[in-house]
This record gives sequence, C-alpha cells and structure tokens, in this order.
Amino acid sequence: MLKYWIWLSTREGVSNVQALSLLSRLGSAAAIYQADEDALKDADGRSVPASLLDKSLTGAEIILQQCYQKNIHVMTIQDAQYPARLRVISDPPIVLYYKGVFPAIDTSPVIAMVGTRKASAYGLMQAKRLGYQVAKSGGIVVSGGADGIDTMCLTGALTADRPVIAVLGCGVDVVYPAGNRVLFEDIAAHGCLLSEYPPQTPALGSHFPVRNRIISALSLGVVVVEAPKRSGALITANRALEQGRDVFTVPGNVGTATCEGNIQLLREGAIVVEDGWDIMKEYVHLYPELVSHQPKTIPMQLTPEQRESAVKSTDKLPPRPKKTQKKETSPVPSDTKVIDKSENRAYIDVQEILGALSPDEKAAIGQLTSGEKHIDQIIAATRLPAARITSALTLLQIKGYVRALPGKRFSLAEKQS
Repeated sequence: MLKYWIWLSTREGVSNVQALSLLSRLGSAAAIYQADEDALKDADGRSVPASLLDKSLTGAEIILQQCYQKNIHVMTIQDAQYPARLRVISDPPIVLYYKGVFPAIDTSPVIAMVGTRKASAYGLMQAKRLGYQVAKSGGIVVSGGADGIDTMCLTGALTADRPVIAVLGCGVDVVYPAGNRVLFEDIAAHGCLLSEYPPQTPALGSHFPVRNRIISALSLGVVVVEAPKRSGALITANRALEQGRDVFTVPGNVGTATCEGNIQLLREGAIVVEDGWDIMKEYVHLYPELVSHQPKTIPMQLTPEQRESAVKSTDKLPPRPKKTQKKETSPVPSDTKVIDKSENRAYIDVQEILGALSPDEKAAIGQLTSGEKHIDQIIAATRLPAARITSALTLLQIKGYVRALPGKRFSLAEKQS
C-alpha cells in the first residue's frame, strides 16, 4: 500500500540507498514497516535509525490525503511505470510525486536542458530556440523549472506542442519561482511536474543539487545552454557523465562570465550544439520512428520582461576559484590521502568560511582539512544521510570551497591568488 511507501520515504536519517537495501532484504515497504528492530538490522548488526521504529502512519496518511485533494499521483520504485533509467542510478528516489501525465520515459528520446538562472539575452534566446527544436524533432525536454534557462527551454518546448517534464526541488503543489505559475499549469496540462518531495515541501536550497541527479538520469543526454564556471548546471553535467549520458553545450560568447562554463565543457570534449537537430540526430538510430529532422522553425523572440531580466554582458558574477590541476587518484575508496603540501599550494582556510556554511556543509568540509577523501569516507565519518552529504558537497563546489576529483573523491579548493 502507498502509505507504507510514503512512511518509508519520509523516515529521517534513512537515505534512498539504505531504503533500497532494506527493500532488497525484506521485499516491500509494508514488510519494512512491520519488521522489528532485530529484523531491520543488517548483517553487521549496526544500530537501526530510530525513525524506522516509529510505526505511526499519521504523517503518511496526511500526505496521501493531500495528494488525493490536489490530484497528485504517487509512483514507487517497484511500479512498472517507474523509469528504468532512473531506477539503475546509485541513489534513485523510492517514491515520486507528479501532476499531469507521466510520459513513457524509457521508450522516448528524453533530453535534459539546463543552465543558469541569471542568463544573458543570448542564453535565453538559445534556450527557447533549442527547446522548441528538440521538441519539434521528437524529443521530450526535461528541465528544472527555475528562472532563466530552465524556464526558456520548457517554454520553447511547449510551443512545439510536445510533452515536457519539470523536475522540482519542492512539492509539485508549490509554485517556485512564483512567476512560473502559468508555466507550471501548462506543463501539468501537456506533460508533468515531478518531484521526490511530498506536497507542501518548500523550495530549500539543499534540495536543488539533489534534484539534479533525477534530471540527468531521466535523459539520454544533457544540454548545458549557458552556465558560468560556478554553476549547478556543470554539476548536473558531471552527474550525467557518471550516469553514462551524453553532454552537449552551446558555443558561448567568449569573455562573457555567464558562458565560461560552456567554454570549459567544450575544452573537456562536450558535443557542440548549434541547433536542436545537432542533439536529436544522435538518437535517430535508437528511435527512427520518433525522431525526424524538422528544418522549418518558427521565429523565437524574447518578451520585454524576459529581456529586462537578462544579465548584461557587463554584469559581474561572483569571483571563482583559481583553476587547479587534478591529481591521478584511485577510483576505489582507500585510506585518507594527505594533500601534498610540497607544491606550495594554498588551500581554502576552513576556519575563515565556517560562519557562512550550513551545518551539513561544515560537517562535510571538516573531513577534508587533513586531505582528500572518498565520498563514502565522508558519509561514514559524519554519520549523516548520503543525500545530505551529496547536497552539501555540491553546494561547496558551487561556492568554490571544494573541488571534485576522479573516483568520487573530494578535496579543499585552492585559494585565489
């Protein structure tokens, strides 16, 4: 029954990975609910999170009632409709909530399109144009629903009269940003709003980096339309590569801060995109009956409000950390490696930035003061849920305090000179 799934997915201190492990051993959410403390212990006999011993279903029943009242659908990881692309990642959500009609993800060419909230007029126009062209050529556009690039990609795709998916970092009944109310209503009518968070969950900053893994996992490829160096869009691109997805990017204006991430991706081998067909032609062989070249396009223009909101080329973005050279590291977790100080590298002074960090960020970065570590070591040492540590590390990367290394290892970033 759905109430047991919602109960399991809302247990404090229980990550998706832990929930999946329990499901593998016990078979169902109902069985986990009915299990006693001894049955819930793993082979190592580690203590069971107290929340799993709380058998009250009141919270789950309230969430179900809200879903019924607001026409919100609930999907579990054991449902046939649950996307296989999402199911196979390392930390899939065990419950999804959606409004609208959920597309047939696994039999459709789904393309993720992401970028900065503070986009230039050039970026906004490219996003709207590419969203339309991808949809017109048979693709389903998935994005995050934020201001800027996300909004323009989804708007362009809807113009092609095709289904779209907006993955939210809040409940699907929460309109964030507030200015996207009409857009979200259109999406629910022609596609779906999707979230792993229950109704009425607010849009917290820590939700968005976690949400991005869903955007990339649903897709065949991720298009970074416009992004500065310190951008969540680049984190999404990295998750896409980890998940075996293609990464595309639009040639950015050289010297424009909002396009520096695009230039970086091009250096790293991302596929260059000039129009939507550059993306969709990569998947003709997989979906010959769905994907077709549509050379004729309608003119795309920005509204006066959209132009007014665009970042000007003279606007300055926050400073970014100095580029560092990555060291060869092992992809397998090992004992902590002490950062090599013999190269005279000056690393971020953790004590100087603690006041600006959240408790989770403090816990994560505190583990890196003695040297780089694998993410599993950080999770084990902090004893925090994997999703919270992943989110904290993502935010620390965006802020320029932490850098990601090969093999899911992390280290402090170097100070700017």
